[in-house]
Amino acid sequence: MHKTLRAWGSLMLLSVAMTASLSSCIKEEALNSEADITGVTLGDGSSLIREPEITNNEVTLYANTADSILAPEFTLTEGATIEPASGTKRKFFTRVANPQKTDEDDGLPDSIDMPVPQEYTVTSQDGAWKKKYTVRVASNATPADYHFNDMRYYMYDTDDDGTDDPMFHIFYEEIGGQHVDWGSGNPGAMITLMSSNPKPSDYPTSQADGGVIGKCAKLTTISTGALGAMFKAPIAAGNIFLGTFQVNFGDMASSTHFGIPFFNTKPVSMTGYYKYKAGPTVTDENMSVVSGAKDDFALYAVVFEVSKEIPWLDGTDTNKNSLTSPSIVLKAELTDRKETDEWTKFTIPFEPVNGKTFDINKMIAGKYSFAIIASSSKDGAKFKGAIGSTLYIDELHVDYEAY
Repeated sequence: MHKTLRAWGSLMLLSVAMTASLSSCIKEEALNSEADITGVTLGDGSSLIREPEITNNEVTLYANTADSILAPEFTLTEGATIEPASGTKRKFFTRVANPQKTDEDDGLPDSIDMPVPQEYTVTSQDGAWKKKYTVRVASNATPADYHFNDMRYYMYDTDDDGTDDPMFHIFYEEIGGQHVDWGSGNPGAMITLMSSNPKPSDYPTSQADGGVIGKCAKLTTISTGALGAMFKAPIAAGNIFLGTFQVNFGDMASSTHFGIPFFNTKPVSMTGYYKYKAGPTVTDENMSVVSGAKDDFALYAVVFEVSKEIPWLDGTDTNKNSLTSPSIVLKAELTDRKETDEWTKFTIPFEPVNGKTFDINKMIAGKYSFAIIASSSKDGAKFKGAIGSTLYIDELHVDYEAY
């Protein structure tokens, strides 16, 4: 990943080395320079309920386990090594007082398991590259409240000076011992924006002041410049979603992996606040003006059944599509959308779709995922939208049935 980003970030095409003639000397094969975690399992009889989520510097494991001491075993790129060693036992949870408990009779537990992320360092076979990973084990619950007050920076060494620089914002939620990262398309935008030395606020998804309470999420549709236009991806809509973003140059709409494991009761409705202003001119993937079109945003949530064939949803026009997939069980979509300069409250119900009903037993077995998805241009996955369209969202809350 690090080599790919540098190559694309500098807008240079890599030349293909010509093979040596048969009469030339056979040179010793170069050592591998990649330093990536490519897979994870859990030792000591513990098992994952989902495939792990592995990004450029983070690994999230989903496991139904009461053990706080776990021994992850890692698969690495050829020849790479990891420290601490694969199979080392480490503490991934600690027991703390429940910060949400305010009264002895409120029915909440006195203490909760707080995740303890662990750091690992992977070194490439040639010793030239080191990459630090944060590995965490997700707790068995899905947050009901999302505030957008907490964020950290994605760090990256842009000039190979050995010092990482802050690139863009990553939202996360820490609620009752639960840690949930929000995904966005910022990793893809980073590749097209890198040559212009962008500030974090120049990215499609960023944190902003002036929220309903504290900070908020700001989503803006931007131009991706010459490199984006070259690949028929001339705009990047600001988006935010529960899930991860895995860059796929061949099909950018498939880069969004929507969904996190769902372990609550049946959702009833989602409330929250938004502000929206559409950009002046809608264009398509060829940057041609779409006459008479007005940009619009998207804001919705889905519960869907996961399978080997559909482990997540995305923005493609396939059975994985986040609005139309046959795997969707429940959907809550904001349809009464409007431009507004004021924070506007909404409440949208979860409705059954595809003739399906919510099954508590499937939920308990880890068969459901949940995603909240928002975009400043609703057709942004097709690279259709208006540069400058801006959506602010804040204080999302999901109501659940008593169980």
